[in-house]
Amino acid sequence: MSYPSPLQAKLEAYSLTIESRHEGIAREGAATGEFKSQLLCEFLPWGDDGCNVLATTGIVELEYAAIQKSAGVFDAPCRGTIELRGADRLSFIDRMSTQKLIDLKEGEARLAFVINRKGSIVADVVVRNVKDRVLLDFDITVTEQLCNHFTSYIVMDDVKFEDTTQSTHWLWCVGPKASTLSQEGMEVYSLPVNLLGIEGVAIAVSPDKLEDVWQSLIDDDVRPIGWYALNMARVENGAPIFLIDFDIENLPHESNLIESRVRFDKGCYLGQEIVARMENLGKPKRNLMKLEMKSDALPIAGAQLWEDSSARGTPVGVVTSSAISPKSGSQPAVIAMIGKKHVQEGTSLFVYVGSDLIECVVTPLTNTKGFPE
Repeated sequence: MSYPSPLQAKLEAYSLTIESRHEGIAREGAATGEFKSQLLCEFLPWGDDGCNVLATTGIVELEYAAIQKSAGVFDAPCRGTIELRGADRLSFIDRMSTQKLIDLKEGEARLAFVINRKGSIVADVVVRNVKDRVLLDFDITVTEQLCNHFTSYIVMDDVKFEDTTQSTHWLWCVGPKASTLSQEGMEVYSLPVNLLGIEGVAIAVSPDKLEDVWQSLIDDDVRPIGWYALNMARVENGAPIFLIDFDIENLPHESNLIESRVRFDKGCYLGQEIVARMENLGKPKRNLMKLEMKSDALPIAGAQLWEDSSARGTPVGVVTSSAISPKSGSQPAVIAMIGKKHVQEGTSLFVYVGSDLIECVVTPLTNTKGFPE
């Protein structure tokens, strides 16, 4: 279950003012003076439970530029939170996830998959070790499933968990200047680069203080950014997102994020046998990869991939995310889930963009580097 952002009204009231001055010197009789235009925010639904995220404040290019050159803040009501407390909190989440967490130091954060006995992904979580608790940050739409999963496996552990989603709101502050901002009065935590392919910090805020914290960031010249710009940056950096590019039907190896979420030098955990067998003996049925388009045409998410230009038979993959990549000269950036027979780097595939069948080439994801030691 999700909930509306406490910042919704504030964002709805936010508007960009675009000013333009016309001097009339280009041609005789041209209009002169100043022109002002108000640009209003747009919103997107996230999941099926009524949660909305900011799509854009009006000019995606300005938001993208803030991500690349300064700092932008993204309101993230799409993130749920669970608190773990008790002496066994680290050992419990270590045993329930694919990441090595037993040695997680205070203030550190790591990415991890929580998986079930069959090896399928239950959630992709950010695990943060805070003074007397562990914070789990994840897609809000799997909150209930994750709570039920934990309940099934707490037996003799000295650990208690609580869903604190409604009392913990997240802001993502991203960009090269995000970590240098004033942090007075804020709970600021690490935001692992491998989550979005972007450097930044995560700010945990209680709903009653959210507007003040957000406004202080805006007053500090941090630009509000929406999902369009954030998505553009993470797709061009090759950073797949849970429940967009892969989901609960996938095994960890199919996400192609093993290096950043899975450790093979840790103790036993739920589903370990499946993960180890896949690593040592098998190949996943499918993999997330990037596609290099042979034109500037941008395929949409859900577009099917074909083995050859006849586009007949069974599709060999599907586009999961796509965006224009400004860093690549506005070329398309595409992430796709591809069957194992066609994931070899350099393989040519075909995808429809409108009525045109366009060739593309399979390339590796670029954001799969593991968590630094």
